[in-house]
Amino acid sequence: MATENKERKHIILEKPLPEILDDIETSIEVSEKAAAEARLAAVEARKAGEQAAADVMKKIRTLFLKMTQDITEELAKS
Repeated sequence: MATENKERKHIILEKPLPEILDDIETSIEVSEKAAAEARLAAVEARKAGEQAAADVMKKIRTLFLKMTQDITEELAKS
């Protein structure tokens, strides 16, 4: 295990600084892109949730309207 650590340090120390900086820049770009995609997915999920809630509310209103009509008709018969 000590040999592996030496090898890792050795590899890092041999890597040129511009290459390390390029790797860091690439990582930042990838993470920013992933974050943007995650934000977009969250917006889409929120919209889908709002639409689903609106659809449920529409069905509930329709059901309540039908119930009130049925009750009104039954009371009118009495």
